[in-house]
Amino acid sequence: MEVITSIQDFKKLSSSVITVGNYDGIHKGHHDVLSYIVKEGRKRNIPSCLITFSPNPFYVLSDKPKPITLQSQDFKLKTLKEIGLDKVLIIPFTEQFSLTTAKVFAETVLKDLFNPEVISVGTNHYFGHKKEGDLAFLKVFCQENDIKLHVPEMIEHEGSTISSSLIRSLILDGNSSKVYDYLGRFYGFNAKIVSGSNRGKTMNYPTANFIPTFKNQLLPSTGVYLSRVFLDGENYFGMTNAGVRPTFNEKKFVMEVHILSDKFGNLYDKNFYIEFLHKIRDEKKFDNMELLIEQIEKDKEVCIKLIDTFKEKYEI
Repeated sequence: MEVITSIQDFKKLSSSVITVGNYDGIHKGHHDVLSYIVKEGRKRNIPSCLITFSPNPFYVLSDKPKPITLQSQDFKLKTLKEIGLDKVLIIPFTEQFSLTTAKVFAETVLKDLFNPEVISVGTNHYFGHKKEGDLAFLKVFCQENDIKLHVPEMIEHEGSTISSSLIRSLILDGNSSKVYDYLGRFYGFNAKIVSGSNRGKTMNYPTANFIPTFKNQLLPSTGVYLSRVFLDGENYFGMTNAGVRPTFNEKKFVMEVHILSDKFGNLYDKNFYIEFLHKIRDEKKFDNMELLIEQIEKDKEVCIKLIDTFKEKYEI
């Protein structure tokens, strides 16, 4: 898969099959569109292509942007390569670029650079200044330029249309099982170890504090989770706490993981990937450390009981 990071460096194509969008998280609905353009490109013997943007336009257009990203760019490109795309154009999204009208973008980028035989987008897709490039605009553009427009039906699960926005809401609600249903995988991210209070050792539950390697990664809701850590080709179940540790009157959001394996060494000075499999409870303030330790022991029992269930249900 070829990745091009500017319009200026992109070599014009004689024909293509194309889609446009952020594709954050690459959920099941995204897979539908992407799989279609890969299949159509191979059938026509022309390249399957994606135009996407970096950073997410939200961070440029929002007055108070906050981390909402489901998937770092490296992770997204890895997934796109696995799906089988031929080319990805990543357009740097700036305030100046945001003023580009739908007509100019369609003529100078879609038509002039990609010369598409087929364009595939979702029903709620739009592009261009003030969201001018909606489905109605694309229908006219494709008709005028003899381009096939493919708009797959929205994928629903239990009455809800799958979208990146819905998945973000589910993550913030701690609904890990529905996140899995919509994403097709558990939510997780690449992480790195940071220094902590070392309080876990004194409680006989040593933990490693971590943060995402990608600064705009969406963080999980506060609470205690059954988690899974991937490191050096192995994976380990863990118990992760995300929150402000109210028992100790702290206010800073912290994530820390305790590995549920005697065979595990340590995470220090290492990067790893972590998944949030199941939220077992909300964060709670305890009157003293002894009561907190009692609860942690109960949390560990719950996590250990859940491991076999998850191994069987999700074949992990």
